Amino acid sequence: MQSNNSLDFKTVWHDKVSSTNDICMDSARNGGDEGVVVAAKYQEQGRGQRGNSWESEQGLNLTFSILLRPKFLRVDEQFLISKIAAISVCDWISAYLKDKHVAIKWPNDIYIDNNKVAGILIENTFSSSTLDISVVGIGINLNQREFSTDLPNPTSLSIETNQVFDLKISLEEFLSCFNERYRQAKSGEVALIDMEYLNKLYRKDIYCTYRASNDEFKAKIVGVKPTGELMLQTEKGEERSFAFKEVVFVI
Repeated sequence: MQSNNSLDFKTVWHDKVSSTNDICMDSARNGGDEGVVVAAKYQEQGRGQRGNSWESEQGLNLTFSILLRPKFLRVDEQFLISKIAAISVCDWISAYLKDKHVAIKWPNDIYIDNNKVAGILIENTFSSSTLDISVVGIGINLNQREFSTDLPNPTSLSIETNQVFDLKISLEEFLSCFNERYRQAKSGEVALIDMEYLNKLYRKDIYCTYRASNDEFKAKIVGVKPTGELMLQTEKGEERSFAFKEVVFVI
């Protein structure tokens, strides 16, 4: 029997769509149930964070969106969905990469060592003081082995493991990881999620170069606020907080 805190996934696969997020949001607005998953072998208008497009060769990678109705979260708690999604991707990828470092580059890009393997785009709507709809769009480089030269540091699970992955089996495995993390959130295990997210952050506790308002400075990550702002400490001991798009990690 399905637990009240677990998701009952209903996955629909498409050969080609404009955007899985758009289709998933349309489903939500037409009364679609929580747990609907829209997956595609190819997205014509796949989107990433900062308005970037998401490159993916047809039939080689995982591109999908999950419909959630997280009414148990207040508007100011919405970043918890980003944490759940990012940790879930790490959980699944780490099962195949015991000897490599899988990390979250704030807010929710996924890195294997210093190379990007996945990205997440979350779109929310609200009802009064709580979340109404959350569409979690995820792109994971699975079997692609060649990328555009203008992409700075891409990798794929196939490159890292020298294996070929079945898309549908891989998605089922990931959804199992996501289901467990979502169950934790609904059960009130927020402190555990917060701790795991912080501990998985890329280059945490290491002084690295950041750029904000054309100013480059060295700082280390010391925390993330519940609302998602990145908390940095400069080499001089000054603490600074940044919302998404206010600071860039210089890699």
